[in-house]
Amino acid sequence: MDLNNDTHLLLYLTGCGLRFREIDPDLIADIPLTRWKHIYNLAQEQGVLAIVFDAIEKLPASVNISKPLKLQWIAAVHTREYNYKKQYNIAVELATAFKKEGIKTAVLKGLSISTYYPKPAYREFGDFDCFLGDNYEVGNCIAEKLGAKVERNYYRHSHIFYKNQMAENHQFCVGIRGSRKMKEFEKHLYHIMYNETEFIDENNVLIRPSCDFNALFLTSHAMTHFLVEGIKLRHICDWAVLLYHEQRNIDWHNFYQWTDKLHYTRFANIITSIANAYLGLEIENELIKHEEIYIDLVLDDIFHSNSLFNKGYGVWRSRFTSIKNKFMSLWKFHRIYQQSAIKTIMVQVLGFLFDRNPKL
Repeated sequence: MDLNNDTHLLLYLTGCGLRFREIDPDLIADIPLTRWKHIYNLAQEQGVLAIVFDAIEKLPASVNISKPLKLQWIAAVHTREYNYKKQYNIAVELATAFKKEGIKTAVLKGLSISTYYPKPAYREFGDFDCFLGDNYEVGNCIAEKLGAKVERNYYRHSHIFYKNQMAENHQFCVGIRGSRKMKEFEKHLYHIMYNETEFIDENNVLIRPSCDFNALFLTSHAMTHFLVEGIKLRHICDWAVLLYHEQRNIDWHNFYQWTDKLHYTRFANIITSIANAYLGLEIENELIKHEEIYIDLVLDDIFHSNSLFNKGYGVWRSRFTSIKNKFMSLWKFHRIYQQSAIKTIMVQVLGFLFDRNPKL
């Protein structure tokens, strides 16, 4: 790996921060101050600022990082730790209220996956995503009784605003409108969600779904973002830490059956190869597939994509921007997804028109 390239240097430091390899001070002893500032900005953009700081904390004082930059880095990491603790406490509070009514709270994405990281608070995430099984609307009503504001303007999940934090209460894990195949996938995810689960909090109210669920859900979630908005290095890190801990426990035969059916396999293989080749993750399970074709193209999109859109847009502007992004990134559909962008858009449009409130 050419560490004279800032992208490669960031990938190297991220792998060290994830504890996939030991950092070698000699490799980065002569990096100038200007490059460290760029690495800081790049890490911030890619959602790995705290993870990279965990790596450089182990460097000797002789490494050429200015004191002001290091103090700025420390302050940014402390802010992330504070926000994580605040969001974690809100999640526990809501889940405790749900539990009193006999409802189990499964945690999706960020907070759940953070438990695989060496330091969970270093994994950046925005919202608390939960799944309450058949108690979706009951959960909304419980939150309202606690004083939360609940928005129900999207079929897939509601937005719960509670104590200046937002939670997404998922009615469905994946987008199912207008797609029989995705409805079958949703049923399967629900079927495997509670296999060999763990609690991730001392109060035993926050459930981390099974590793089989997380493997399929993370792949689907990242693939959707990749096609519509683009992904960041943080998405690769989530996949990498899941593999690091669970690669011997995931049912790979079932995983690839579903990714083949949904046309996610090439994408899954590429992000596995990125985690292995650039982050230093060791793949010990011979059932896990790799695919290096298009790996550089995907990496270039991660670091230079211009299709990401502002989530502050209104609903209709976001929808039109999503369609525009698809046409701007046709290569993703043809080479990675191996499906027609036009067909994908038509399924979404027809689903919106004729399957507004989908049922399983």
